[in-house]
Amino acid sequence: DPLFRAGLELPLSFQLTRFAGCFGPPIAEWTLARIIEHERGFAATASDQQETKWAGSRERVLSYRYLSRMTLSILGCGDIGTCIAAAAKAFGMKTVGYTRTPRDKGEKERVGAVDEYTSDVTYALQAGDFVVSVLPSTPETIGLLSGEALAIASKCKGGKCPVFLNVGRGDVIDEASIIQALDNDCISAAILDVFEVEPLPVDSPLWSHSKVTISPHVSGLTQASDVPKVFLSNYERYVEGESLHYAVDWNKGY
Repeated sequence: DPLFRAGLELPLSFQLTRFAGCFGPPIAEWTLARIIEHERGFAATASDQQETKWAGSRERVLSYRYLSRMTLSILGCGDIGTCIAAAAKAFGMKTVGYTRTPRDKGEKERVGAVDEYTSDVTYALQAGDFVVSVLPSTPETIGLLSGEALAIASKCKGGKCPVFLNVGRGDVIDEASIIQALDNDCISAAILDVFEVEPLPVDSPLWSHSKVTISPHVSGLTQASDVPKVFLSNYERYVEGESLHYAVDWNKGY
């Protein structure tokens, strides 16, 4: 991201590749863990344990919904998004994938974990019981969900008042818009791993909001052993004159 914000004249004269192809599984695990945690009230039972209360949060624990009866909307369906979709499908969830450009029939069939693709972000926001953003930071996505964008997800506008998760980039939505969407019942909760400003300032109102869960950009933690595998694979392709995996698109910004 900093490379594209440095004011350089693009495209540059060399080919650049990303460290990628390894983030999908850990982010998918994190996303489904957070969804299950939210539905099954794990935080409430942890609080009960601290207060030595047996079934003190009975109503919260009993109010859960079956994942197999819910829809997960995924904003951004690259490698990470499709991994999240596959994990969600393992629990029987319906998956809706938002992409900036429409997918052709062959691509839809190849990525079978996504039940339905759409290039209409409004539809994706209204369809999901949970909405997870995996969007990169580009001129097209910065602020995409800010302002009144999430209002369309409210029940009065035809949405489901979903739980919003962000594991992509924090600048897709600003802090004030998250709080506004929560306070106006456009979304029922926000589970956030990325933020517009990181580290999250100590005076941010997100820290103390009762409907917000915060983690410090850790959903995509990978192992050190992943790095040489990606590098060596691309090095071999480079030596053989083959196209490289995970090449940065100077026009798209990622």
